[in-house]
Amino acid sequence: MDIVIIGASAAGLSCLDTLNKVAPGAVVTVVSGEPYPPYCRCLLSYYIGRSLTEAELTIKAPADLPRGVRFVGGRKAERIDTAGKTVRLEDGETLAYDKLLIATGAGAVKPPYCDEGKNCFVLRTMDDARKIAAAVKDRAVVAGGGFIGIKTAYGFIARNAAAEMVVASPYPLAMVLDEASGRHLEKDLAGLGLKITTGDDIAAVDFRNGRQQISLNSGRTIDSDVVVAGKGVRPDLALATTAGVKIGEGIAVDEHMETSVPDIFAAGDCCETYDPARSEPQIIGLWPAAAEQGYYAALNMAGYPSRYGGTVAMNSLKTSAFHLISAGVLKGDAGLTVYEKSVPARKQFRKIACRGDVPVGLAFYNCPEDAGLFVNLIRKAEPLTVDPQKAVNGEIAISDLMKPL
Repeated sequence: MDIVIIGASAAGLSCLDTLNKVAPGAVVTVVSGEPYPPYCRCLLSYYIGRSLTEAELTIKAPADLPRGVRFVGGRKAERIDTAGKTVRLEDGETLAYDKLLIATGAGAVKPPYCDEGKNCFVLRTMDDARKIAAAVKDRAVVAGGGFIGIKTAYGFIARNAAAEMVVASPYPLAMVLDEASGRHLEKDLAGLGLKITTGDDIAAVDFRNGRQQISLNSGRTIDSDVVVAGKGVRPDLALATTAGVKIGEGIAVDEHMETSVPDIFAAGDCCETYDPARSEPQIIGLWPAAAEQGYYAALNMAGYPSRYGGTVAMNSLKTSAFHLISAGVLKGDAGLTVYEKSVPARKQFRKIACRGDVPVGLAFYNCPEDAGLFVNLIRKAEPLTVDPQKAVNGEIAISDLMKPL
């Protein structure tokens, strides 16, 4: 059986590893448009912060891949011919497949001012990280207050550059956290030396004599070496479009990770899967979710029918001052009730959001214990049989809640 995997990040690599175990006789070709060995994309901010080297980000060297696996790097897949079951690469080479995985991921959103000629970048690839690291001297600005923006800003602080975040929202992580939690986070970020401007955004960037002057909507200007825009991502759907697969917000897949076109599967940031917290399909653009999807795709491609029940968006943000874990839905829904427990002396809080008696979201700050178990409760999408406040308070062992009713 000939299998082609387009994409060499979390979903593609997980699919490959699983196929090596369950279908060792398969002939697998992995296609990556990047000229680098597969690397951990979610740790690029650590490269900027000089905490990890490029070699330490590498996950697999092509020479270490099993026999029967071919790695094609630095050449993009250009078109899928579903009738002939082939993939055409940009240099004209054609790859035949019996099963195909589209794991093309997502690309960063680039605001109008984002011009690399003016030292304005996004952070999505190794090329991006290299350019940013080469451009920054002692000052940096990050546009956006999401997880990517905060991790990037922390990377600048780690390399002793003065960093400022410009956040259009009223507080950091406003799409995820309620205001009280966001303000708590904002205070601790400021304590790390990060300057935060909220309720404002970048209007334009001027670049002269190797230095930036950044103009904000408010009229304020900032001098900097580099701007990194962390304004979210969009799924890469170009190949899926040529294949004629069904597309919603991302590539639509069934519970076996198969698209509307037989023998073509999808996984990772380019596809949408069921989200138990929202009870609808969503793109869960996270490394663990992509790896999980790649695993299930591989099982089904290899002929072992396996149902993927979906996953919950979960993120972890750890610095020298705090550790935040969030998952699911914590705000923005009129039907939510939030239960919380705060320990100010330890700078800790735990919050759980429920829709009725069903847990759908959480935020744990400086108390990562039990967070994973709570996420599993959200994934189960089953009503709690105890008082949610007691669960948040720690009066009831979370492991007991995982037991069958």
